[in-house]
Amino acid sequence: MYNSWVEISKSAILHNLSQFQKLAGEAVEIMPIVKSNAYGHGLILISKLISKKVKWLGVVSLGEALALRKQGIKNNIFVLSYVPSRYLKEGINQRIDLPLYDLTDAKIISQIAGCLKKKAFVHIKVDTGCGRIGVMPAEAVKFVKAVKQYGNIEIRGIFSHFASSEENAGYTRIQLARFNAVLDALDQIGINIPYQHIACSAAILIRPEVKFNFVRLGLGLYGLWPSARARQIAGKSYPWLKLRPALTWKTKIIQIKTVSAGGKIGYGGTYVAKHKLKLAVLSAGYWEGYDRKLSNAGIVLIKNKKCPIIGRICMNLMMADVSKVKDVKLGDDVILLGMGITADDLADQIGTINYEVVTRINPLLPRILKN
Repeated sequence: MYNSWVEISKSAILHNLSQFQKLAGEAVEIMPIVKSNAYGHGLILISKLISKKVKWLGVVSLGEALALRKQGIKNNIFVLSYVPSRYLKEGINQRIDLPLYDLTDAKIISQIAGCLKKKAFVHIKVDTGCGRIGVMPAEAVKFVKAVKQYGNIEIRGIFSHFASSEENAGYTRIQLARFNAVLDALDQIGINIPYQHIACSAAILIRPEVKFNFVRLGLGLYGLWPSARARQIAGKSYPWLKLRPALTWKTKIIQIKTVSAGGKIGYGGTYVAKHKLKLAVLSAGYWEGYDRKLSNAGIVLIKNKKCPIIGRICMNLMMADVSKVKDVKLGDDVILLGMGITADDLADQIGTINYEVVTRINPLLPRILKN
């Protein structure tokens, strides 16, 4: 149906998961984060692959959670972000754990759960300094006490999120102290919340003290490092730990032609051939998720040869100079990402992070599991 697709390595995903399970230890529960189409790797594909290896899965919306339920995923599923009240009934009915940071929402959740004669499971979000959703630490204990008055709600978790766990150790310590202060205050009044979580992939790798009894494994599951610093620190502390990128993004050559010296390529004629060259038209562009900033700058692999992108990236097409590729032909596979072209490479070229590179690959493109 599409001439561009994504291949996912089954062995790489399972390897990365096992590495973090070893790192976290048996006493710590790991919740893989499969939000945003599993960071571009395929929500359903990844969730089915790991569902028997873990108890929890983390998503960003109720839509993702319900999509997993419709596919027969029985794991505990936690929504990390906002759930509109009009959808709460279905979420509670489907045993989805919900985030909570507003007492108005707590009242609505309790009422709906009561009508359904079910318990609603929630995790209290505390904003320790990331400046996003969450109850402020000074209000957290009062908030938890208020929520506990609702008999139809069970507080199953309490969590926060680091703003800069791999870059700013001082601020991370401040956030951790705020989170610990909330937990200590709750403990002093006899409130113990089962799951306590603040650690993301970077924090798991470089800050053992933040693991508590529950961690959220995001980018690391997919074999990508949160930052060069995180990779460096983890390499010193855990020399055995290796991550394997799981994603390879491919497309096809749909035309090959010869361009004479002086010929202009693409919109605006931004590339002018200095000499006669062999040009391949590739069936992918910025709709597919290949960033337009890679115009006249990107590299693709064809028959293990690096070929430069020439001309502007189009909506659904791009062009490459394949003059140095022997026996190149119509229909040949082209690697846009993977096999030596890393998400970090592309991120550096376009001025962003590897998270964005993989997450922005169009979710309509097929994800294919490879053994």
